[in-house]
Amino acid sequence: MAGSGLCLQPCRAATVQVPTGPPEGSRLLGLRATPPASDGLLLGPLKATKGSFDYGIGMESVYNSNFFLRENHPTSELTTDLLPWVSYRSDPEGRAPFSFTASYQPSIHTYLKHPDLNGVDQSGSATITLAGSKTLISADFSYLTLSGTDRLSGTFATGSTLDIGMTATYQIAPRTSLFANWKVTQSDYGSSSLVGSNSCGAGMGGYWSATECFSFGPSIRYDQDESTNTGTRDAWAFSMQTRYLMSAKLQLLGSLGLQYSKNSRDAGAWQLGPVGGLVADYAINERLQWHNSIQYTIVPSTTETNYLINNLTISTALTRQLLRASISFGVEMDFSDYQQVGTVGTKPGTEENLSAVLTYRRKLFSDRLDFDSSVRYTVNQGNTDWSQVQLTAGLRLEF
Repeated sequence: MAGSGLCLQPCRAATVQVPTGPPEGSRLLGLRATPPASDGLLLGPLKATKGSFDYGIGMESVYNSNFFLRENHPTSELTTDLLPWVSYRSDPEGRAPFSFTASYQPSIHTYLKHPDLNGVDQSGSATITLAGSKTLISADFSYLTLSGTDRLSGTFATGSTLDIGMTATYQIAPRTSLFANWKVTQSDYGSSSLVGSNSCGAGMGGYWSATECFSFGPSIRYDQDESTNTGTRDAWAFSMQTRYLMSAKLQLLGSLGLQYSKNSRDAGAWQLGPVGGLVADYAINERLQWHNSIQYTIVPSTTETNYLINNLTISTALTRQLLRASISFGVEMDFSDYQQVGTVGTKPGTEENLSAVLTYRRKLFSDRLDFDSSVRYTVNQGNTDWSQVQLTAGLRLEF
């Protein structure tokens, strides 16, 4: 699986350096590749309009003990964000054969010690879905801008990603279904020494339902990544996929296979390597949820010339639902290893990043106000050794 390579650490989010995605076909199951987060406050439909508009505003403050991710002489920072948002759903009840959803949220950042870094990030997405008796077709668009400190270079930078994709499934028999997908991703950076990349890919496969709960099947996928740092990388992946759905109790989706890849700057033959991932949600009881994810990706390096990054991300999180609140604890391990694809000098060391986060969320004032808070500790070992503490508190209000 390929990623965009956008490695910025958002000042108000988790330290996730290399984007990853769920295994093939997981979007159709509604599984998440990351622990569930607050989706904001939903409003009722505006009766004078067709469809449903939801809108609100939030404010969030983040204390960061090591804003520039330095090994020595760390600099702390207090960031305050203003977060208005709006979304639209053409089919609030979810029964129409055609539906359209769209959302937009600017993030207005202000920094206490570094006001010269103040700015506005953008986040927008749209999805079109067409559902028939045996066919489901969806098209997705998203655009995201980020500003923060890059984990691999230790510099503050701005970046953006553009994702356009399409997915289709067709039920050819009571126990057999086929799927196909296509996606284009572009990442870019602003005034910094970091280099973005372009990637495109397409895949197809099928599932056979052995039982009402268990399905499996093969898939084939082709991806191409282009970057001025690493040249062009072509990859073919052959995988076996499985999914297990036991009502609302357990949802599991995994894939495992082999990937044949070749880089334009590597004079050698095609290389063979593993590819795959796992996403699992388990409801231990009515109030306790357990989420797990394992993802392996290869992305172009944004900082080093003629190097790819082999990235393995493992995450787990437990969420306990209280009467009007929830508390969760999660751990994420991120391992990044550099792979040479051309003439290079000294090879960078392996990066190992470990973070733990404790989150508390509560609804106030007849569920019109959401309060979110978290404590995150991160430690990094590799080319630079550093640690970081983030304290976050925020409010989201509906109108």
